[in-house]
Amino acid sequence: MKTDRAIEEIMMGMVYEKAREIYSEALIEHGTNPRNYGAIDHPDGYAKITGPCGDTVEIFLRVANGKIEESKFNTDGCMFSIAACSAAAEMAEGKTMPACIGINQSAIVKHLEKMPADHEHCALLAAMTFQKALRQCIEGVKKD
Repeated sequence: MKTDRAIEEIMMGMVYEKAREIYSEALIEHGTNPRNYGAIDHPDGYAKITGPCGDTVEIFLRVANGKIEESKFNTDGCMFSIAACSAAAEMAEGKTMPACIGINQSAIVKHLEKMPADHEHCALLAAMTFQKALRQCIEGVKKD
């Protein structure tokens, strides 16, 4: 007789198998095991935007030596919002601020390899929030 845990594992395996037929491995991985989730105390750049769908995204950036040293995010959104924010944060770390200007909706969708068209607005929300936080970093550098 199978335990509840064994049945749960079989069912989750079936769900993941079906999801892999529809979504890319990168999208599933970022959406279910996000990188850089959380906040940064006293960030160099911060932004918070609520999109028209109702999802709210926060991006926190820390800069050192002209590069994004740390990038974190919070969202109350769906798996697609989580994946988009996770991708943006991952794409930014270690890059110069000018190089991060290219982190936009299409770059996030490309990084995730495949995103349903009806959820591409999640990548736009992540990109807009990231760019707003990045502007704050750039403005801070100009003041120094």
